[in-house]
Amino acid sequence: MFRQILHESKPSAQLLFSALVLITCGFIISALGMAIGWVIYGGSITELDQLMQDLTNPQNISILKFFQTVQSIGIFIIPPFIIAWLISDQPLDYLQVLRRPDFISVIAVIGIVFFSNPLINWMNELNSKLSLPEWLNSVQTWMQNSEDQATKITEAFLTGNSISFLIKNIILIGILPAVGEELLFRGIVQQLFKKMYGNAHLAIWISAALFSALHLQFFGFLPRLLLGAMFGYMLEWSGSLWLPIIGHFINNTTAVVAYYLTHQGLLNADLDKTGTMADGSFFFVIVSLIFLAVLFRMLYLKREFK
Repeated sequence: MFRQILHESKPSAQLLFSALVLITCGFIISALGMAIGWVIYGGSITELDQLMQDLTNPQNISILKFFQTVQSIGIFIIPPFIIAWLISDQPLDYLQVLRRPDFISVIAVIGIVFFSNPLINWMNELNSKLSLPEWLNSVQTWMQNSEDQATKITEAFLTGNSISFLIKNIILIGILPAVGEELLFRGIVQQLFKKMYGNAHLAIWISAALFSALHLQFFGFLPRLLLGAMFGYMLEWSGSLWLPIIGHFINNTTAVVAYYLTHQGLLNADLDKTGTMADGSFFFVIVSLIFLAVLFRMLYLKREFK
């Protein structure tokens, strides 16, 4: 009965209900994670703020990784399946995970991710130079502190020498976010906004903005907005959530592997500088735009003939 009411509800009501499910699941899974963490690590699991002050302690990093894994599962992976089951008679079809992407589309997505790197780097450089009006200095200081803290945590997570360490990071930073964030933002949020406004482009960019904002790294908002939009169009033009999942996984995992290889002295190139003014390779941005236009055109044309 309740599911039937949700099925017949307006998209705005379904969106509000989805937010409620997300918050409830996040709270329950986080509480459960805290309890399990307390058993495994002791009382220190409840002192996350203090743990983040000493990121040189391997035990602290282990606890933070555990908690991030719990959050990834509890906030991004479990809720989309619950929401899809409640608002659709065919939840897997609603999430668009049943259609397998064809080989050419997968290759196009891989190309999009790699060729977008110079453009993403240039946008990141541009974003980092943006500043708020003087009367919002306190807000900008808070944003910068948040950005610095996020950078420190990321570097602490990525710093390690063993292959097993690399594999764990690929799971934590590559697989879990790729699956979870795409299920939530493209599988649920984008679809609800599309139903609400009847405009796929608007839904894609709103979802991308929410996706970028959720990371709370404000000086990287624009590049993540673009990434989110690219993932959104991958879904819209293919009808398969697996394409943005693959794209998201490759984007994150490439960064993890590149950091590992650089830290091991096996890679000298600074991939984060390609396409930036600082590196003097801005012309790669033009090349990036050309290849992205061609590859996205391929996806669009394949959509037209399905």
